[in-house]
Amino acid sequence: MQWYYAKNGQQQGPVEQEQLEALARSGGLSAEDLVWNVSMGNQWAKASTVPGLFEQTPPVPPIPGAPPAEWPAAASYTSGTANRDLMGLARGALAGNWGIAIGGSLLYYLIITAAGMIPLLSFVINGPMMVGWTLFFLTLSRRQPVEVGLLFKGFNQFGNAFIAYLLMLLLVIAWAIPGIVLAIITIVLSAVKGMSGGSFPVETVAALVLLTLAALSLPMIAQYRYSMTYFILIEFPAIEPMEAIRRSTQLMAGNKWKLFCMHWRFFGWTLLCIPTFGIGLIWLIPYIKTSEAAFYADLKRREEGLHR
Repeated sequence: MQWYYAKNGQQQGPVEQEQLEALARSGGLSAEDLVWNVSMGNQWAKASTVPGLFEQTPPVPPIPGAPPAEWPAAASYTSGTANRDLMGLARGALAGNWGIAIGGSLLYYLIITAAGMIPLLSFVINGPMMVGWTLFFLTLSRRQPVEVGLLFKGFNQFGNAFIAYLLMLLLVIAWAIPGIVLAIITIVLSAVKGMSGGSFPVETVAALVLLTLAALSLPMIAQYRYSMTYFILIEFPAIEPMEAIRRSTQLMAGNKWKLFCMHWRFFGWTLLCIPTFGIGLIWLIPYIKTSEAAFYADLKRREEGLHR
């Protein structure tokens, strides 16, 4: 059944029943918001009157007070909300906010590009700017007031943001070393074999290539492991950077493939941006970042539910 809902005086929808439930879980739909479907005639009703919509799906609190002392097994955090529903939540949050989302993104990339002309400056500000950009879209995804100034809030915790960025950079490089070593060994062995006038069997070449490609994928896997770090730093400003990375690893255990699949759903849209000479990215990037924020909110809602 398809539903419509009214948020801040604006009608949204249609959305499927599952998307309406996801909105209620994430806090995108409050109990006081009005909802309607074709079976209700001309009468809208409060969302709280829809059976089962809020009894077991309390909204996510905007900012938790403190991280739990002990987090349960990472497998318990598996995201159960379909990626298409999380993307639907992102579109709902962006409705009426495309202007500020695009403006914030353009300003962020302008600053990062300008800083990139001075490598040391770029290295120093990347962490705080990433925290601010993450906060910008996390706030937008929660349908809270968004302002461009949020982009610079990461400098309020400059030390933690910079150290977290540095640690993640070093960890990703460490994950890349096996692939680089394998690639070098493969090239050297091939060159030696070629100079001796021989060649490797096709099976050996295929095995080496596949093994090298697998090893070279490790840095990407590492990036997905640490992808929630900035969100955690925002929620818990007093947390140590390495602890934020560790807890991101916990949250993403069993969820890396799901986030990868979400990103893959944007691949077609990315291709469509090519004929526009990249102009389409002005809309696509905010959509991706808001969807990532919805993904994090879904993980946090499930994690916090284990402590109630």
